[in-house]
Amino acid sequence: MMARTKDMPANKQTVKRILDLALATPARRLAPELRQFARERLDAGYPNDQLYTDFMSAYEVVSERDDEEREDALLDVMDFLTGWCAPDARLY
Repeated sequence: MMARTKDMPANKQTVKRILDLALATPARRLAPELRQFARERLDAGYPNDQLYTDFMSAYEVVSERDDEEREDALLDVMDFLTGWCAPDARLY
């Protein structure tokens, strides 16, 4: 499991893209869309720990909206990034 650093700043562009997806995509389709976005970023060489930090920043914004389905979708992808899921669902 990778170490998380509270001092790592979020990448504003990536957080904005995550938020755009999180707020515009119908909730029932959100988790697959976010997972695909994460997979594409990782495949392009984006660091896993940075992507986790970016998802955490987006989660903090979404959680203020009190939308449990969207919060859960973000948390699911964060679990995929850390391996807190079935082995075949991991994104790292």
